[in-house]
Amino acid sequence: MVAVKRGFLSLGVFFLFAAHARANLLYSPRQLSSGTWEVLAYYQGVQGQDLNFSLAGNGTCATQTGNRSFACGGTEKVGGKGDGGAAMVRLAYQPYESMQYYAAFGAGDYTLRVDSISQTNVLTGERPGQLYQIGVKDVLWPDTIVGPGLAADVSFGWQRYWFNETHPEQAFGYSIDQRLDVLLTQVALETGHLFKQEGWRVGVEPYGGVKWMRLQAWLKDFQGGGRVGGIQDTVTPFLGVHLQTYEKEGLFAEASFVNGWQYGAGLSLRFN
Repeated sequence: MVAVKRGFLSLGVFFLFAAHARANLLYSPRQLSSGTWEVLAYYQGVQGQDLNFSLAGNGTCATQTGNRSFACGGTEKVGGKGDGGAAMVRLAYQPYESMQYYAAFGAGDYTLRVDSISQTNVLTGERPGQLYQIGVKDVLWPDTIVGPGLAADVSFGWQRYWFNETHPEQAFGYSIDQRLDVLLTQVALETGHLFKQEGWRVGVEPYGGVKWMRLQAWLKDFQGGGRVGGIQDTVTPFLGVHLQTYEKEGLFAEASFVNGWQYGAGLSLRFN
């Protein structure tokens, strides 16, 4: 019975976390000069995510808390809410007129609250999660005085997180040992325009667009055994602003709003 309960909890954690993994920040669509390097140092986070998923039954009849049973081959709704953040560093290079290549890495944490039948389970981990990303941006139309710029962005990310504790206590105690791996594929179309007076060092570039994300995740339970996986697709708009404080330095902030509020802010520095 304990193994069955652990299995249902693992499955619920998987579906919720798979949908709540952090998206990759897009940043400005502005074209750089050929041979330019750009370094971004930023924080990205997620707050107040609240989603529900249907978990398909596997033909096993089992009671999770003693006051309600999962039907054989039926479905159950699992809800959850999560908060987290990560510190990231991104390095971009534009070797040609319009193509930009970039890679990012970072570390962060995540707290997940999973709704069960009679209570909310809070899952945490002491070990920092790992985040990696690679991508390419193609400036389809450069930003000019005639009109705003347009860029297409394709990126791939990998995230890994560990959970070692759950509250309140479950039938198997407080301690858990689970690892989540998330593969993120993201395609975006973005536009933006730099507003800057001639002769000024300071300029403001609002930007935005729409992005499609596919999250493919696998959850491994090292105590009870077993491994589950699935895919979640999301389409969301995003908005951002880049403040050019000097010729090669700037500040930026960005947010998207579907499947939770995801945001980021940081510094940019260019070398050429």
